[in-house]
Amino acid sequence: MSGGPDGSYKIKTNLQVPVQWSVRNNENIKWKKSLPAGGQSGIAVWDDKLFFTINPPLDTPAFSELKSNYNEAKSNYDAIYTEALNGLRKEGKPDFEKVFNLKNTAHNLFEAFLLSNENYQKLSSEKKKTNYNRLLNKSEEGRMFSEANKKLIDYVNSKSDRVLKSYNQFQQAEKALKTRPVGTDIVLYCMDANTGETLWMRTVKGLLPSDYNYAFSDATTPCPMTDGEFVWAINASGGMACFSLKGDLVWERTWMPTVGRPFNKQFDSVLFEDIILNVEPPLESDSTRIKEWNYLHAFNKNTGNHEWTTQAAITHYNTPVIGETSEGKPAILIGRGGPHGVPERPVGLSLISLEQNNAGESLWHWEPEAPNKLSGYGALNTQHWDTEKISWIYKCEENLTVNSNTGELMSQKPLNIVDQYIYDEADKTYHLNEGVVLKNSENEFHCNMAVDDYTFYMVMHRPFIARHNMVTGKNEHLELPHEKNADGSFIWKTPQTNDGLNSKGQLHSNDTRVLGDGFQRSFLGSPVMINNYIYFTNAIGMVYVIDANAERFDESALVSVNDLGEKGKTWTVNTLSFANGHIYHRTLKEIICIGE
Repeated sequence: MSGGPDGSYKIKTNLQVPVQWSVRNNENIKWKKSLPAGGQSGIAVWDDKLFFTINPPLDTPAFSELKSNYNEAKSNYDAIYTEALNGLRKEGKPDFEKVFNLKNTAHNLFEAFLLSNENYQKLSSEKKKTNYNRLLNKSEEGRMFSEANKKLIDYVNSKSDRVLKSYNQFQQAEKALKTRPVGTDIVLYCMDANTGETLWMRTVKGLLPSDYNYAFSDATTPCPMTDGEFVWAINASGGMACFSLKGDLVWERTWMPTVGRPFNKQFDSVLFEDIILNVEPPLESDSTRIKEWNYLHAFNKNTGNHEWTTQAAITHYNTPVIGETSEGKPAILIGRGGPHGVPERPVGLSLISLEQNNAGESLWHWEPEAPNKLSGYGALNTQHWDTEKISWIYKCEENLTVNSNTGELMSQKPLNIVDQYIYDEADKTYHLNEGVVLKNSENEFHCNMAVDDYTFYMVMHRPFIARHNMVTGKNEHLELPHEKNADGSFIWKTPQTNDGLNSKGQLHSNDTRVLGDGFQRSFLGSPVMINNYIYFTNAIGMVYVIDANAERFDESALVSVNDLGEKGKTWTVNTLSFANGHIYHRTLKEIICIGE
């Protein structure tokens, strides 16, 4: 299941653990296996078997072919259109002149609007391209220009069958280029952990259509679960199934997830004793809970039958984590709040009992004082906790520490006053900048791990790992390299890109943020701690190994920087797994066994 055998995302082992590797150079790699489609689940391991999920493979053309067809069709249409436009200008008919002049006037007004827009003018050339299209759709001047330009195109097309035919061919090529797949089902894989050989595949049905490879989650996000006798898979599009380890179907069920918001299903699988925990709306027969909200449900792992539902709600952004109270009693921590109008209230935390006679009951609730637009971002955490405390992050600004025994607030400390270790490329060393004040999105967290008095997180938009001391309030940021050169040297300060393609060269994601630099806005896989090392994976497949016990959070804390594939051609939002002395990881293109 997600988070390993005990769901903590932490592993203690006496086995040798891979710390350095390179997939692109085939260094310390036992095997890798190409996958026919992308997926985002973690990898469950039992003895010599691996379990994970992918989206159903499709036989659509490679993106390069679609792009070539589009470019050819556009070039042909542009040439034919320009020829026809020039002919109409020579004729100079009044009805044409009216449409033509209207378009030119609207274009000039839009260009003047862009020149006067200070925020737009401050952007880089690359960001201007994205914002140009946004302003074209959102601003009044942009919409006027779009409408006037369309009227001119329609006019020119209507005057010639040849132009219209070329335009239709161009439109078809553009539609094929921009169309992205959606699906309801996923595919559960069983693989040989020693060789990467596929042993069997099974379909897990769902109900709600979802985009492939959305940067924040898709139907494949939940990690499969196994107890060595059976394997269970959850489809975030509304499905769950149980199979024997030979692939025989034992039971299956479907439900309809909540709709009306982005498909940000950040909950992950939890197997506890004889129950499977999942985040779903109330049962159809339940009249006591709010239909539009999500709750934590328990299902019997042997039958799929429903056991109980919490009274406390949970947002689908939240990743619950199981643990034990200071009295040694099993419980799971859930959270509420977040962007895009998630409705569950009140914002905050609930600790849910997993004791047999009290299962599903809330031990306590905690509510932050700040409004959801600030405080609700704490629910986007992987909800780590221990027998003493919990970390809850206000967006970019503060860390709140909550008592895990009582649900009472223990402390509230700023996150935006930071000691930063910045790499100087000139003298090739780190320099400490103390007391740096960060503003707005300069300190948004990406993914997190709690270790004793510290909470660690990867910073969004900027190449840093952060360490916050919940007791003293000290904040430290360590700058990370963006990538590695062919000779193994690091690339600093320069954002990278990736192609977003799967192993077939298909571009299946409709979200352009997939093509970002690794620290872009997306939901990354949760970091995993093996002994005293934390493994953070960013979106372009760079794995940063951090020493959680480092006295100073400087270069001594950065143990290694590893890759999961070719530079510019790797993308992942997966959580790694460790078993049998190997790390198992995956990207959009392949699954990998690390450690010879």
